[in-house]
Amino acid sequence: MNMDEHGEYGEFPLPGEDRPYVEPLQDSPHFIVTFDAVVEEKSLSYEEACRCLGLLGKDESGVRYAYLSIKAVDRKLTEVSTILNFKHVLFLDLSGNLLNLEALQVLAQMPFLLWLTANRNRVESGALQEMPYLQVLCLSANKIEETCDIAQPMLEKLELEYNQIFTVQFAGDKLPNLKTLDLKGNHLMDLSGTYPKSLEHLYLAKNKITKLQDLALTPNFSNLTVLFLRDNKIRKLNGFTKYLTKLTYLNLRGNSITKMRQFRKLDCLPNLETLIYTENPVDKKKGEERRGEDDDEDLEEEFGEDGPIKKQDPWDPVRIGVLVLLPKLKRINKIPVSLEERDEAVFIKDIKITQIMLEDSSDEETEPPTTTTYSSEADVTETELGQSSVFDPRKDETTDEEDEEEI
Repeated sequence: MNMDEHGEYGEFPLPGEDRPYVEPLQDSPHFIVTFDAVVEEKSLSYEEACRCLGLLGKDESGVRYAYLSIKAVDRKLTEVSTILNFKHVLFLDLSGNLLNLEALQVLAQMPFLLWLTANRNRVESGALQEMPYLQVLCLSANKIEETCDIAQPMLEKLELEYNQIFTVQFAGDKLPNLKTLDLKGNHLMDLSGTYPKSLEHLYLAKNKITKLQDLALTPNFSNLTVLFLRDNKIRKLNGFTKYLTKLTYLNLRGNSITKMRQFRKLDCLPNLETLIYTENPVDKKKGEERRGEDDDEDLEEEFGEDGPIKKQDPWDPVRIGVLVLLPKLKRINKIPVSLEERDEAVFIKDIKITQIMLEDSSDEETEPPTTTTYSSEADVTETELGQSSVFDPRKDETTDEEDEEEI
C-alpha cells in the first residue's frame, strides 16, 4: 500500500464518514506534557479503543471488511496493549499521550501495521522491535537523542522532528528501504554522520547547520533528490559535488548567504532543476511581501503541479544572475523560468559574471582561521570562549510558530 508523502503532518488519511465521533479532551486539543512531570498511569480501555476506530475497508484476506485505523490522540495514555485485540488495524495514531518506548513495544505484535504515529509523547528512543510491514514511523516532539538503534526492514518514511538529536548515525543495513527522513528542529550543526543509502528526501529545516562540507564526504547521498535546508545558518555553499547526480530540488530559504557568487558552486549538480533562496541577505527583496510565499504553498515546490503559475517581476537582477550561473534551472523561488529570462541571461552572461565575481569579498563571507595556537591555557580569554561555535541547547530559543511546510 502506497503512502501519501504529502499528507497532513502526522496524520494518515481517514475519511470522515468512516470514522465514528470521538469526544475531544476538554483541557486542550494539543495536549503536551513536560518530560519531568509526574505521570499518572492510564490505560486505553477496550470500549474507548472501539470509539477510536475508523477507515472501514477490506482486511488482509481481501474478502472481509474491518476497521483499519485507530486514532487515540491527546488522551494522556500510558498503556495501549488493548490495541492488540484489533489485529486488522493498519494505521495507528497515538499522538499527544504519555507513552514511552516500553509502552510502544507491544505494538510489534500487531501483524499488519503499516503506519505508526506517536508524536508528542515521552519516547526516549526509536529502538522499536522490528515490524515486518511498517512503512511510516512518526516520532516527532519526543526526547529521542540517538538514531543508530532504529531498525525497520520495510520503513520508507521516518519523521523525527523536534527531538534532541545532535548527530546522525544510521546503520544503513537496518533501514534498507528508507526514502524520506525528516529531522527538522533538532540540533544538527553539519551534515556529518551516516545515512541510509536509499535516502531520497532529506529535510533538515530549523537546525543549527553552518557548513555543508560533509556533503562531499558522505557517500550515502547518491540517491538524494530533495534537500531541504531552510532556516539554518549557512553562508557558504562549499561541499556540493558532481556525485549528487539525482539532486533536483534544493531549498536554502532563510539562511545567511550574502553573495551571489556562492551559487556558482551549485553548477556541479548535473540535474538541479529547482532552487529556493528567498530570505537570504543576497535576496534584495528580503522583508517585502511576496506573492506565493506562504508555507502551505511549499507543498507544491518540488513538483509544481497543483498551484497557479506565479508571475515574476519584469526585472529581478538577483534572479537573472542566478540563472546566468545556473542555466539549467527550471524553477527559481517557485516561479518557472521563462524563455525571455533565458534569452536575457544568455545576452548578459559575460557582463553579469564579471559583476558577480567583482563583488566585495571583505565582509562576513570571509571565514576566520580554523585553528588558533595558544602558549598556555591561560591565554584563552573569556571572550574567546564566549565566541565558541559549540551549540548550547540551554540557550536555544528557536520556536515553531510557522505552519507545517513543504513538500
